[in-house]
Amino acid sequence: MKAWVLQDYKVLSLVETAEPSGQGVLLRVEACGLCGSDLSTYKGTSAMRARWRLPLVLGHEVAGVVEAGPPELLGKAVALHPAPPCGLCPSCRQRKPHLCERRVHLGFHRPGGLAERILVPPEAAYPLPEGLPPWKGALAEPLAVALHGAALAGAEKGEEVLVLGGGAIGSLVAFALGLRGARVHIAEANPRRAAVLARLALGKVAGAPEAFGKTFPLVLDTVGQEASLKAALDACAPGGRVTVLGLGAVESPLPLARLVLEEKRVQGSYLFTPEEFAEAVALLPRLPEGLVRLWPMTQADKAFHSLLAGEVPEPKLVLVW
Repeated sequence: MKAWVLQDYKVLSLVETAEPSGQGVLLRVEACGLCGSDLSTYKGTSAMRARWRLPLVLGHEVAGVVEAGPPELLGKAVALHPAPPCGLCPSCRQRKPHLCERRVHLGFHRPGGLAERILVPPEAAYPLPEGLPPWKGALAEPLAVALHGAALAGAEKGEEVLVLGGGAIGSLVAFALGLRGARVHIAEANPRRAAVLARLALGKVAGAPEAFGKTFPLVLDTVGQEASLKAALDACAPGGRVTVLGLGAVESPLPLARLVLEEKRVQGSYLFTPEEFAEAVALLPRLPEGLVRLWPMTQADKAFHSLLAGEVPEPKLVLVW
């Protein structure tokens, strides 16, 4: 079968590999979304070099059709939870399964969705709503990330919230905040993407946080760089809170005096629970049209180049076979 293998940083090759074998669910991949972490790994950022080792078959936002496995899943279109919890470690026992200490992450610990077929544990497969195009299942993972972040941030109905970054996670966070009744503002520096976000009507859109002319009780940083964290804290009102979902850098300094004297809180957000993933799958039919650019899987290398060059205005790019 064919798979895209990251042989070295910025070296992605379509190669013939052995068919997956063993116990589990055999999935014929229909679609795989490209995530910021995929791009960072491809580039070889310090954050990703510290976590993963090449070669890798990337891809953790995966949807497909079950070709072998439990009878109740055969032939079904499913979305994949990329890191099912073990259920036994201290984090799992403390009802924090998204922080499972034994998780095996699709696309990093095991070959991911940039391939024709993959093998996953049965508990990773979540059937899609009836009649939903299979490629939309690739949006379940980033939507679950957004649902978890919005819930962890404690966004309330009527609360004014700022989202930094209008990419895949930023746009889906805005969607998730809208479901909670928040008054959403999105800061996106790319004017072409900002125009798309404005058409999607996910919230008020501006090129920079200061363009809104006010501070916010809640800010969600979906970029995760030193500059974005500084911008988030600058835009956060005294007594407010910042939730960070992006991980574009390993470390970032914090203005300790302002944190203390203005009682600002900073919270990280990572992954999602199985319940939040199931909620994301159920919400897929409600996602706005125009959020996604579909791209041939056979040209995945060009997709990476176009995303890194800022040539794709849509918040999300999904590769399809």
